[in-house]
Amino acid sequence: MAGMVLITAIGIFGVGIFVGVILTVSRGIHRERQRYEEAQRYRDEYGISDSTGSQDYFISNEAPDGVSLVARTVNGLYVRRPPADRHDAELAAHA
Repeated sequence: MAGMVLITAIGIFGVGIFVGVILTVSRGIHRERQRYEEAQRYRDEYGISDSTGSQDYFISNEAPDGVSLVARTVNGLYVRRPPADRHDAELAAHA
């Protein structure tokens, strides 16, 4: 009897973790979508356009909160960083 109670408790705990992760990711995706639409409205309102022809959908900043970070991580999204600038001495050596 105690074994059944333990197995049930572990199962309920596992389901709770699973549901919590799903809800956190869903909320993060919703926040990211709202943030994107707000930025798009701002660009449209002020006539700001990207003349480089880049895609309309991109992530330009780090995640502002933990929920968005979890959503991006689960979905495999990240912000690309340009390579770090080398020191002037290294550039002079290669020139």
